[in-house]
Amino acid sequence: MAHGRSQAKLGCLSVLEGATGAGPGRSAVGLDVNATHHRSVRSGLVTGVATAIRLGRKVTSHEVVLTDEDGNRLCTVRITNLIVEAPERA
Repeated sequence: MAHGRSQAKLGCLSVLEGATGAGPGRSAVGLDVNATHHRSVRSGLVTGVATAIRLGRKVTSHEVVLTDEDGNRLCTVRITNLIVEAPERA
């Protein structure tokens, strides 16, 4: 069974791609995560689609919609990231 906590984690993981879009020498740092859980799923395939709401120079926001095989919405996640200079590696 995919419960609320696992759905929120999946939504956040799907937005990690935002870190790669931050550009060379930059990283994304999470500012806010909001997840609304609509229903659980016991089996089958779960699909997550991340859509950019705003892609600013310093702040990005994405909405992630998780659905089951029948297209039923399981969870809606909104995540906001701050784009910062990546720390130097030792």
